[in-house]
Amino acid sequence: MIDSESASKTFLPHLTTHEVSDAARRGAVLLLPLGTVESNGPHQLLGCDYLVSERLAEEVARRGAGLRMPTLPYGVSELHEGMPGTFGLSESLFSSLLREVLEEAARNGFRHALLFNCHRHNHQPIEILARALRREGRIGVAVIDPLEVARDLAREEFAGDTPAAIGHGGEPLASLMCHLYPSDVRLDQAAPGELAEFHGLKALNSTRFRFQGSKVGLFPYAEEVNASGAWADLSNTSAQRGKVAFERLCNFTVDFATQFARMPLLG
Repeated sequence: MIDSESASKTFLPHLTTHEVSDAARRGAVLLLPLGTVESNGPHQLLGCDYLVSERLAEEVARRGAGLRMPTLPYGVSELHEGMPGTFGLSESLFSSLLREVLEEAARNGFRHALLFNCHRHNHQPIEILARALRREGRIGVAVIDPLEVARDLAREEFAGDTPAAIGHGGEPLASLMCHLYPSDVRLDQAAPGELAEFHGLKALNSTRFRFQGSKVGLFPYAEEVNASGAWADLSNTSAQRGKVAFERLCNFTVDFATQFARMPLLG
């Protein structure tokens, strides 16, 4: 039996050896926040991607839908490696580190890990690793992109935005951060959000460029398309809509974590 104090602990490092074994036997879902530390423009915090993931994991664990693991704050950030404040990992190191953490989770008896990742350059390594770990019978992995979910569930809050609002450092991340860290975000220092042409081609985002009747992929560094390293229209950014989006995001994630725990992904 575990006492009520042990059951109320939501952060894995605060558990004892016996308590973590009990959590694994109960089928607790591990909640792992991910992100990166990189330039997001002069208005935004360097760690905004992992900070949103971390706060989401804290709240979901507090509501009893999982056990929060320590955040892995560094990710794949080669796009921004020329900008001050970027501390990136190579894709191979990121994948190896994440694999080792998840293999240790499996060794400790956990069968489900739910990852929170706001940083798009981490997504492909996560997808490849998740399939491999399931194929090996190690652990079932799911991933939630908090920004994608927030945009979907609070669609009316962002309905008046221009397409440029979802650029790097923009929405819904900017509003979520204004809600979660209102005294730290500096919208008054936001830089112009336009993307520059790259060798004469109009930029659609940081990797897609208009050519004749379609588009091509090119891979400039961030500063080659915007001197600030961020590009987004922040005209409608607000803490209020960030609050709405975060609450819906938390409700969604609690519901999914509960259902995920029942999925027999390992057979």
